[in-house]
Amino acid sequence: MAATKIRKTPGICEGAACIGRTQIPVWQLVALRSQGCSDQNLLSDYPQLSKDDLKAAFAYYAQNTEEIDDAISAET
Repeated sequence: MAATKIRKTPGICEGAACIGRTQIPVWQLVALRSQGCSDQNLLSDYPQLSKDDLKAAFAYYAQNTEEIDDAISAET
């Protein structure tokens, strides 16, 4: 169920996996969390996101680790 919140749309964020109704890429949330940003801070910084959105993003990452890690590497 959580994975349905994640969308890949050509032309949006270069086709990266994003939270469905936003242009916030999963890789960005994962990168911020790995730098020590808490879920509370993410929700504060991105008020359009819900706890369920974060759960979906991190569940997507757990199932697509290589894809997201590659996207993070490409952006840094």
